[in-house]
Amino acid sequence: MSVRLYVLAFLITTISFALVPTGLTAEEWVFVDLKPKANSRLDQQWWTGEKAASTLSFLPIGKTEDFAGPNDKKVKFKIEKECVVVFGTNAAKWPKKIAGIKTDPKVQKVSFVHFLHASGWEDNVAPSYKFIMHYDDNSKAELEMQSGINSDDWCHDDSKLQDKNSVWGWIKKEGAPCGHAGLITTKWKNPKPNKGIVSIDIESLGTGAVPVIAGITLGDVSLNVDVQKKLTTKWGVLKGRI
Repeated sequence: MSVRLYVLAFLITTISFALVPTGLTAEEWVFVDLKPKANSRLDQQWWTGEKAASTLSFLPIGKTEDFAGPNDKKVKFKIEKECVVVFGTNAAKWPKKIAGIKTDPKVQKVSFVHFLHASGWEDNVAPSYKFIMHYDDNSKAELEMQSGINSDDWCHDDSKLQDKNSVWGWIKKEGAPCGHAGLITTKWKNPKPNKGIVSIDIESLGTGAVPVIAGITLGDVSLNVDVQKKLTTKWGVLKGRI
């Protein structure tokens, strides 16, 4: 193809992007980074902060892997050594709320949010903690977590959860302090799928259960396309063919 035709193609591409200044691209999974708000670690005793291994030390730290999810579908979580722990009366040193866990700023639409979590100790009488999702229009939605329903003590990995959207996502039959433990995958359907979720809070509801959150993943997401970057890449490809 001649230089003239490549220049023409570039001009058409430029005009096309100019007419559509922003676009959306679909992603099956978008991971939420817990590190800026993390206050404990998975490679030590997460409930005390002491430098001693526990069952969660066997998690695939530093990797992105599939975990069991509702309806026998796998859910991807990116596991870092950092995690979030909030208050329970059995471990009162932890904060009662962790606010402002940011999502990717390019997120425009979210169908689902997946949580990888459990608690130390349990309370079957009332919800022990909740997730608060903040939208880009300043509204919010909440998901309450209760032992035996959509949460449980991490050492009760053989228990059956009542919530159809919560399953034991990861179980390991070794490690301290119980010789076995696990984490739960909970799938939350966004009631406002056409809104972007800009941040997530985790709040204790003051029971004896001490929540630990090891991962959060957004599912079926629409992200803003960086049009300028796409244009630069396109032109780079065209130049390479001249």
